[in-house]
Amino acid sequence: MPVKQDPNFDNDNFEILDVEDYHSDKLQVFNHQVLVMEILRKVSEAGSHELRAGWFNERVDNQGNVIRMYIEDTRKKFIETVKTAMTIMSCDFDTEATDTITAALDRLKGINKQLKQEQWNWFQALPPRMKQSYEGKISTIFFNVDLGWYLKSMEEEVECYREVLEELHNLTKRLDFYKSAELEG
Repeated sequence: MPVKQDPNFDNDNFEILDVEDYHSDKLQVFNHQVLVMEILRKVSEAGSHELRAGWFNERVDNQGNVIRMYIEDTRKKFIETVKTAMTIMSCDFDTEATDTITAALDRLKGINKQLKQEQWNWFQALPPRMKQSYEGKISTIFFNVDLGWYLKSMEEEVECYREVLEELHNLTKRLDFYKSAELEG
């Protein structure tokens, strides 16, 4: 039985693609090392530029309406990406990683507790009239973002999560995630 040929097909004009670059979404399987590589790349991107507080940009449109647009706090973005990396890599933690990360986070809790106590002591020492202006904005639980203790807390938190990130990188090295694949061919 003769094979019917497509009249639009030109036998002389076709290209053989490089099979190394070919991949099908159906053929992709879950690869933990690739996932770890991707999240560590995102952490690197989040932490490799100036880390600064967020703010609102305000502008007035043609009708006189004020439009407020929030500019992201890059410190918090960095911290959250490290937390996500910790979550993804938690199944890989060994004793050394667990101990190092726990120690760093416990140290951060202690520093925050101390800073909140300093803020509370400062508030308690204020004269009654000044206390009234801060009433409801100061507590032993939360930082007042307008005061220096919050800024110091954010600096400490960023440094803590840099330490955690360093341990995550050390963990990937201990797990030999960076070994090169041997190809036959």
